[in-house]
Amino acid sequence: MKYMLVIGCMVLLSWACQSRKGSAEDSSAGSALSGAETQKRDAWVYFRNLTEGDVVTSPFVVEMGIEGMEIEPAGEVREGYGHHHILINQTHWEDGSIIPQSDTTIHYGQGETEATLNLAPGNYLLSLQFADGVHASYGEALAASVRIQVAETADAN
Repeated sequence: MKYMLVIGCMVLLSWACQSRKGSAEDSSAGSALSGAETQKRDAWVYFRNLTEGDVVTSPFVVEMGIEGMEIEPAGEVREGYGHHHILINQTHWEDGSIIPQSDTTIHYGQGETEATLNLAPGNYLLSLQFADGVHASYGEALAASVRIQVAETADAN
């Protein structure tokens, strides 16, 4: 009986080692990133002047920042380059999807890093989304969001 138990443990141990070896090889092959994917992983966008919970009055300025990528006007698609979009009440656009122009997806295709928004009083989720020269989103990896409140101005009362 002990002999059968020892053989069973050896077989199980051998199988576990082979499975671990295969999964390590699979994961290392799957983790090979292209230059663009590596750059996206090492880059991030951020609001330079807004933080979570800020209360602002319209119109207000939004300063857009990015680290690890370069800003250029829309047009040509070049690795490591792109431009900002502000999304209103949205978190991000999926990687590769074209961001349409609308009242809630605002393009800054001239390479702007500052914008003035005029929003009605209320609570908003503002997101920055970086995209390439043809407005194809770099996805969640290059998006950042803050919740803000736009207060009524003293003149409106």
